[in-house]
Amino acid sequence: MRILTLALLLSLSACATTEYVEITPQCSPPSAPALPSIDRGSLWDALGDAEYRRLEAYILGLWAHSDEQGALLDVLCAD
Repeated sequence: MRILTLALLLSLSACATTEYVEITPQCSPPSAPALPSIDRGSLWDALGDAEYRRLEAYILGLWAHSDEQGALLDVLCAD
């Protein structure tokens, strides 16, 4: 029992050490999403309203993610 307790304490103490790793971000701005130029009216006619709205939300999400990455890099890379 005593050996088991000692082994448990040693295994837990090995996990308790904290190691810090320095991370340097690449400070170049992210590239803007490359989206094709498509006539919105034709696309809406082809997809229908519900599918068009779903695609539009997806594309807006891509732009929002790109903007968020740019803002994060602005904060991290500020001198």
